[in-house]
Amino acid sequence: MKKIGFLVLIFCVCVLKSQAQSKFSMGPVYSMGASNIFKSNSMNGMNMGSEMDSKMSMKLNAGAGLKAEYFFSEKWGMFLQTGFQQRGAIFKEYMDDYKPRYRLNYWDAMAGGAFRTKGIMKNHQFTINLGITQHTLLEANRVYDTGSDHITNEFKKVDVGLFLGIGGNIPVSGKDIFQIQLFANAGMLQAFSGNFAMNGMSGRNFLTGIQIAYLIGKSEKKE
Repeated sequence: MKKIGFLVLIFCVCVLKSQAQSKFSMGPVYSMGASNIFKSNSMNGMNMGSEMDSKMSMKLNAGAGLKAEYFFSEKWGMFLQTGFQQRGAIFKEYMDDYKPRYRLNYWDAMAGGAFRTKGIMKNHQFTINLGITQHTLLEANRVYDTGSDHITNEFKKVDVGLFLGIGGNIPVSGKDIFQIQLFANAGMLQAFSGNFAMNGMSGRNFLTGIQIAYLIGKSEKKE
């Protein structure tokens, strides 16, 4: 799993160099959504031995990267994607009015199957992506109104999860595609590590939102 990001980059280079045909498309992708760390337990705080409730709520996040698709047939294909993605959560209940948050920065790589079929509008396609993801932690901070704590060691370096995207393709300039999808990405591994895990904190990353991409198609190779 740790080599998925490298394989995605190799694939993207091959797509760019290929004279390959309209079956290939590739381009930038941007996401905006909300994340949380589900199944989080309470831990004992340091303030006079009182218990700090660490229940958390959704935090707004953004991401950007590169996506490639290859279709073996009219309907079935595969997709690969890599890029930067924010995650984290906001403390729902805390000892004061300000609610600190976990700000987690990951480098994501994902691969999976792609399906497309005729949509409800003319020249529109309904599309589904389903795949497996790897998230490599770049940096983690606990952010307050007065500053932040660097807590990268309190989160696991690598997480894996499942990705589901449902949306549509709109043709642009013939071979290019404007793609928009609603997505959900659920981590499968324990997110916490270090002292957090030792103090009983347990949770998994969850991210949902909207993703847009502009995929540039390749002209068919002429014999």
